[in-house]
Amino acid sequence: MKASKILVAGLALLSAVISTTALATDDTITKTASPGSMLVLSNGGVSLSQFGLTSSDFPSGTGTKTKTLTGIDWQTTWYPEAIGETLELCYFRPYSSTEVGCRPIPPNSSGTINDFNNQRFGNGAKVIIYHRAEDGSRVLQPAGQDTVTYHYSY
Repeated sequence: MKASKILVAGLALLSAVISTTALATDDTITKTASPGSMLVLSNGGVSLSQFGLTSSDFPSGTGTKTKTLTGIDWQTTWYPEAIGETLELCYFRPYSSTEVGCRPIPPNSSGTINDFNNQRFGNGAKVIIYHRAEDGSRVLQPAGQDTVTYHYSY
């Protein structure tokens, strides 16, 4: 009889874990922005694309749900006239002015970053892609836009 109670309790616990896992929902948000013109002086230049999130980016009814970042896909443009262009992707938790971290990424390419997985995510979170040039003509223009796709669960 004691063994059957333990078995029933174990099955109840397993059922609770499975149903909690089954309730998790995965979703994505894609944002596109232009890094704009870059003024390059003798010490180089910088321009950036910001991908901030507001409540209107999320499905209705999910505002109070806890969200977790599960990946970031990116596609970058480049500055054709830039010399020594480097890029960096930085992730910021909701309403934080301090980045969780930054990772170098190549110009004019695409990829996925999982370094910030399991970070808090939601309204007020953002990614900034910094474009830096060592040299070039005075004002540089980007060849296109940068795109970020956030993958998250709630």
